[in-house]
Amino acid sequence: MTVFKNQPYQKLLYFDGFAGSGDIEVEGSDGGDKYTIEGAAMRILKIDKPRNFNMYYFVEKKKSLADELNKKIKSTFPDIKSFVVSEDCNKKLIDLSNKFLRLPKGKGYKVLGFIDPKGMQLEWSSLEALRGLPIDLWILNPTSGTNRVLKRKGEIDESWLKRLELFLGMSREEIRNHFYSKRPTLFGDLDIVKENDPINKLHELYASRIAGNIFKYVSDPKILRNNSGAPLFHFFMATNSEIALRIANSVVTPKLGF
Repeated sequence: MTVFKNQPYQKLLYFDGFAGSGDIEVEGSDGGDKYTIEGAAMRILKIDKPRNFNMYYFVEKKKSLADELNKKIKSTFPDIKSFVVSEDCNKKLIDLSNKFLRLPKGKGYKVLGFIDPKGMQLEWSSLEALRGLPIDLWILNPTSGTNRVLKRKGEIDESWLKRLELFLGMSREEIRNHFYSKRPTLFGDLDIVKENDPINKLHELYASRIAGNIFKYVSDPKILRNNSGAPLFHFFMATNSEIALRIANSVVTPKLGF
């Protein structure tokens, strides 16, 4: 918002692909009572300095949650131009590409996107629809959950293989070759072995493919961990803007000791 504060003519759009209800239920520390905090959808609407977005577009596949979010927005921010739709994020990303990002110069929007699925719901083809377009996209990569699908001996269920292909944009042969190797056993045959450090390898593969095929840059990842310190997600930005890349890296790794 600071970058565009002196460009009031530039239309800005915020896109949230997994918006939820506007509230998040959080488990208390050490297994204490659960409590509710405000979700990203409601928090982003409060930002009006140095300027706000011209339009807000929230996607939530579960209709009851979408209805709840829409009700909260209309009652709290009645004058803001916002849309809440109960649709699949992948379809709406393609719609976003066609309807808002490919308009003639001076009429199109610049977009800040936020995609935080719990699992592998984001499909590679949806990301491909954004190739070369003016969108800075924060992505939550579910590396731990994806790793659980990659069974130790490579015996992956057919339904999960299809999901991996859609998620990574790779064939099952490419996936197997990247994460597994064949090593000789003491008995002279070959054993299928899963490569070491698969969680970080999953993110390195995903981010490098995005940077090489769809966006010019990806930021450093923020690794989100569970209470035991094990990685759950890698959170990063994909962008075509060097300025956005610098800002994203400063968010992921703050220079100040906060």
